[in-house]
Amino acid sequence: MPEREPDSVAHDPTIPSFEIGGIPVSATGMAGLVEAVGRRLAAGPAQPGSFVVFRDAHGVVRAQTDAALRAAHHDALLVCADGRPLSWIGRWRGLSTLQQVPGIEAVEAVCRAGAAAGWRHYFLGGAEGVADLLATTMRARIPGLRVAGVETPPFRPLDTAEIEAMRARIRESGAQIVWVGLGTPKQELFMAAHAPHLPGTIAMGVGAAFDVATGRIPRAPRLLQIAGLEWAYRLAREPRRLWRRYLDTIPRFLLIAARDALSARTAPRPSAPGASGRTGSSAA
Repeated sequence: MPEREPDSVAHDPTIPSFEIGGIPVSATGMAGLVEAVGRRLAAGPAQPGSFVVFRDAHGVVRAQTDAALRAAHHDALLVCADGRPLSWIGRWRGLSTLQQVPGIEAVEAVCRAGAAAGWRHYFLGGAEGVADLLATTMRARIPGLRVAGVETPPFRPLDTAEIEAMRARIRESGAQIVWVGLGTPKQELFMAAHAPHLPGTIAMGVGAAFDVATGRIPRAPRLLQIAGLEWAYRLAREPRRLWRRYLDTIPRFLLIAARDALSARTAPRPSAPGASGRTGSSAA
């Protein structure tokens, strides 16, 4: 994996955030995400490439022991609360603008919002043929959607020549939004490494959205989504693959949340008007 260039990207300075386990989470909703994307693209193609992370409890836990993954969150334009528990915690911390922003839903929401403006999309990831299927699916749902390209990278590290060729294809396509479906932590590290070399673009790490949006994998029923139990639905569908992950993730995430809550309760309050801590402050 190439060296990251952390100074090339930064959090949207207009959107406040809070931290959980040292991971910043942006206090925004789906409409705020769309507006942030529009602001960034309106700044023109010379702007440094940036990226958006859609974060859940599993990713927060993984980042505790992965320095590169943790750093990628701090380099991102936004870190959206993909998981409902993160949105609950943020609102409990006083950020009323923070809502759940599932990456699964963001694909269609952003594609639809930018159709009239002609935002150009590049779909990268998934199994063989899935990126092309996702582009076809989005075109069918959103008349006039502009697809700049599709690509399925190999399931192995790219060599230097392959990296340069991939970056050149994306740049030459005129893409503005690059949808990345590689799973955590691969997609976050991928975006952090490549976004600085793709000026004028915004990468979006949406993981399983490639399979869900194309109907290859069903999403949890709406009631389970509202209750924050999508993880239970996935576990019930794939117990052999996921039971160890959730056995580790759930207690560790609860411990992180409890530790942060205790720290917030015992931290000294600002002594002067206008002083503030991390919660509710800009992450820029």
